[in-house]
Amino acid sequence: MIKLHKMNDKKTPMDATRPTRIFSMVVLLLISSTLFAQSYFNPLLMNQLGLSHSRDVALSGANTSDYSSAMSTFSNPANQAGFVGLKLSGSVGAITTNENRSFPAIDQFGDVVTNNIYVVSKGIQNTFSGGATWGRGQLSLSLASTPFLTPAFAFKEEIRGSLYSPNINRDPLLGYHHLNQAGVVQSSGVSMGTAFRSLSVGLGMRLLHGAGLENEWGISVLDSADVSALAAGSNLLKAESWELDNTPFIVNMGVIKDFGLHWRVSASYQTAYSIESTRQGANPFYDPTLDLPLLEWTSDSIGSTISIPARLELGLRMKPSNSLPTAVYLSLAYQDWTQYEVSYGDSLMDADSPFEYPMQEAFTLSGGIEHWVNENVPFRAGFKWVESPLDRELSQAVLSGGSGWKSGPLQFDVAIQLSSVGYRYYDIFVPVGMSANSYENVRESKTTYSASVSYTL
Repeated sequence: MIKLHKMNDKKTPMDATRPTRIFSMVVLLLISSTLFAQSYFNPLLMNQLGLSHSRDVALSGANTSDYSSAMSTFSNPANQAGFVGLKLSGSVGAITTNENRSFPAIDQFGDVVTNNIYVVSKGIQNTFSGGATWGRGQLSLSLASTPFLTPAFAFKEEIRGSLYSPNINRDPLLGYHHLNQAGVVQSSGVSMGTAFRSLSVGLGMRLLHGAGLENEWGISVLDSADVSALAAGSNLLKAESWELDNTPFIVNMGVIKDFGLHWRVSASYQTAYSIESTRQGANPFYDPTLDLPLLEWTSDSIGSTISIPARLELGLRMKPSNSLPTAVYLSLAYQDWTQYEVSYGDSLMDADSPFEYPMQEAFTLSGGIEHWVNENVPFRAGFKWVESPLDRELSQAVLSGGSGWKSGPLQFDVAIQLSSVGYRYYDIFVPVGMSANSYENVRESKTTYSASVSYTL
């Protein structure tokens, strides 16, 4: 717990207006326009959320050695050791996404004039989590349910025909290409932590279950007289709801060691797990011609098993020796994605290529700082560098920040997280009679909003 220093009861006008100004800055940040990442690769890797409480989001998940709520105990269950009382927590979140796809316009001299944006896709994914922690100091227990993975992806491309003079700039809308995936894989479980002097250990166990998992893909034709620009010559719009065929079980183990009042180190381990499903929608494959991973939208239902590797994370918390109520957090996580596997059921035709893309080991480096402006208002900021197991070009920098208000046993927190990545990829939908326009410019962006409330008894 951060030691709060008693403030002088006599406040200057500047002190009195400081919480109001900070709150105004946070509100302005929250209502700002969505910045830049959804991911076309989500069905491959299942976008790992992992963070649900606003404090964890604001610190970019670097605070694995410190307790926030019951939802954070699955990152390192040892962090709840030493807690006394009963704490109830709940969080709501929204992940807003944006994707721009463009292709270069080249003049007669071979120079690139501009990049023409032909797709602007937007989507939103809502998340909910909650939990409770009870502790007597040496032993603490937590129950929690929190979003863990999401396959969310949205794509909508307008297809327009070509008209001749005098109808320039009045190209008719012929139809749309659709690709939409939604839902979350929720994790629910229990964890416990206990302390032995300066050493804390913890164990967490949880089960995964799907919530609102849906796929929709296809083509809507508005003008059947001219379909040459479409990827198919007839209406094709399919939708499906799918579930997990298994109940994945994940174990989290953690340990924390205190070195005096100012330093704390931690280590945690999350076991590998597999997700089994039967879907008619997106299945991960490898295209040996393009030498790229891709999603194949099959017409027949295919059973698949996706194996996600284990995760190891080291953490550090440092509290300066001065009187400022401040804490600095660092963490380094590692996953060996060379152990990633996809296997298919017997219904898979031999013509389909299994996923054999050479995945890479990946590190995630996180850092965060938390400073209490006064005994009621914290300021938090975080940064995270996430390596991609697919390609270093897909690595992302993530910025986050947040604040809150604490009044007695009640605490309210808000946070925002921004990420962006740009890369080159080929067309998702290929026009009739044409080959894929390879390596177009793709700009993906994602903004995560979180609001949490906690009450301690």
